Amino acid sequence: MRFDRRDFLRLSLLPLLPSVLASCSETQEPVEATQIVFGTVVNLQIYNTDKQTAENAIARVESYFQQFHHEWHAWEKGGILSKINTAIAEQKPIEVADSVKNFILKSRQLTRESDGLFDPGIGKIIEMWGFHSEHWQGPPPEDSKIHAWLQSHPSLLDVYFKGNRLYSTNSQVQLDFGGNAKGLAIDLALQQLQQAGIHDALVSIGGDMKAIGHPAGRQEWNIGIQDPKNSQKAIAALHLNGGESVVTSGTYQRYFIWKGQRYAHIIDPNTGYPADSFSSVTVIHPDAITADSAATALLVAGPERWQTIAAKMGIQYAFCIGHDGAIQQTKAMEQRVKLL
Repeated sequence: MRFDRRDFLRLSLLPLLPSVLASCSETQEPVEATQIVFGTVVNLQIYNTDKQTAENAIARVESYFQQFHHEWHAWEKGGILSKINTAIAEQKPIEVADSVKNFILKSRQLTRESDGLFDPGIGKIIEMWGFHSEHWQGPPPEDSKIHAWLQSHPSLLDVYFKGNRLYSTNSQVQLDFGGNAKGLAIDLALQQLQQAGIHDALVSIGGDMKAIGHPAGRQEWNIGIQDPKNSQKAIAALHLNGGESVVTSGTYQRYFIWKGQRYAHIIDPNTGYPADSFSSVTVIHPDAITADSAATALLVAGPERWQTIAAKMGIQYAFCIGHDGAIQQTKAMEQRVKLL
């Protein structure tokens, strides 16, 4: 699915999508494509490459994204994740490819480093809240059902491997990698672009971005961090270097209101209820999977714990916006961000 430039300008103002700030010094227009995948806007920008090479590479990446969505969406029947969840529920082992195993093991390590605040094993509670679909309307699950889920305490840490056979010690585990699969997709997409001989590009999926090289006329990418209270305004700007990813997780886009109470889509694994600490958290890290996972973990951690969790996850650059607009950030991030 393609959009013209006007559609992208409108769609790029969605709350979780940091916008690339235009530079007057850029003399070459990028070869660009936009589509809807993973229920959000995907944008590719390729610089310093002839148009035909860029368009051929974009076509391959777009096809790859559609296949990736099918395989890794927790609710997509027939995909690898659906097969894994069925096997876990039936308490049967399942053989998986090396790439699947490696991603799950990496995610499990990130779960451990985050003290369980990022945990892809909580798919059942996400389903209970209705955030497995594209329409969120309530009602919230009953307290008794949340309590029963907490008693079973499903976690990605319950999953283990013997060779390439995946097992789980807990049948209530349901894997949902909505918290970091976009990071994996970005890393793999950029690998494909590099294999096609492209050295300067930006891939954006919703609130996740990663760059390689640099745009025409500049040595770095200019990125805007969206104001949670105004979808058409950037609250801050930062420079992104080639080889870095920037991810924003927020509670202000995907939510529903039930009887006057607002429920956001990011669930705290320790309570079974939506996290209600920061409005958004932006993280910079070379690895998009780590950045994606950490942004979720820091948002769940909230004002009291985010610095501790950032240190455990090896995060130098973090920028947190409270519901009241108050900003907390790491010392390193202060050197990268300019408030607008």
